[in-house]
Amino acid sequence: MTDSTPSRDTLTGSRPPLDLTVVVLDQEAFTQRPGADQAELSALTGRLTDEALSRAGLEAVRDNKLFFRDTGDGLVFGCSSDHLTGLLDRFLPELERALAHHNAAPGGAPVRMRVAVTRGPLPAEGGPGDGNGTARNEAHRLVDADVLKRAMEVADPNVTFLAAIVSDRVYQDVVVSRYCRLHPARFVGVVATVTGKVFRAPAWIHIPVPSAGLLTVPADAPTSSAPSEGRTPAAPQAGGPSGHQYEPWPGQGAGTAQQVYQGVAVAHHVSGDVTLSFPVVANQSERSR
Repeated sequence: MTDSTPSRDTLTGSRPPLDLTVVVLDQEAFTQRPGADQAELSALTGRLTDEALSRAGLEAVRDNKLFFRDTGDGLVFGCSSDHLTGLLDRFLPELERALAHHNAAPGGAPVRMRVAVTRGPLPAEGGPGDGNGTARNEAHRLVDADVLKRAMEVADPNVTFLAAIVSDRVYQDVVVSRYCRLHPARFVGVVATVTGKVFRAPAWIHIPVPSAGLLTVPADAPTSSAPSEGRTPAAPQAGGPSGHQYEPWPGQGAGTAQQVYQGVAVAHHVSGDVTLSFPVVANQSERSR
């Protein structure tokens, strides 16, 4: 009698991997630093990441990173998606604070980082293929997205030390569904592309401390479509939020912004007449990492 049980070597019938969260961090302008400084800067990424995880109460993530890898100018690790809310709510602001504290010391250019967060089924069984899969590939592309780099370029390097980008799945599953304290309106939707790579994906950018070119004042504030005084615009949905005008960045073109006609948009938190804006430059050349 022939055994019809599907083999683990085939796709059909294989046990799906665990749903895991992937975090990729990358230092801004790392290769522009003197070679003599790069070893210390590389180690700094790990130290600040662990410090932020500890201060965020995520010691379990700090001590049990899955498929951890030092990339030289950054690092990548995975963890259970049970910790995804804590990563967004607590780890990101603590990492911004850790960077600010480090950069407060005199001397040297400020250390700034980009971070990408995705989730999806990935193997993590102690084998050589651990962490390989779509969610990790997406995280590596998102951290290098042209629009995320542009956001860091137009921000003040002495004020904004961290820019985060999350996959559309993370945004829909955790942010829009209100499983974390970050309001959906504190993210701006983009279509992420990477110069020289075949990659295009919807994603969401969050800047914990925006500054400089990320903040602009509208020249004329229309009154007919303005939200009521003191009202916070509704949370964004997949097709765009209600209560304020919104256009996802196409990844190419002159750029777009969240229009706020009552209040101030600071990381999309409304409190004065200001627009949080991330300009996009078409056909940008490859930027230094």
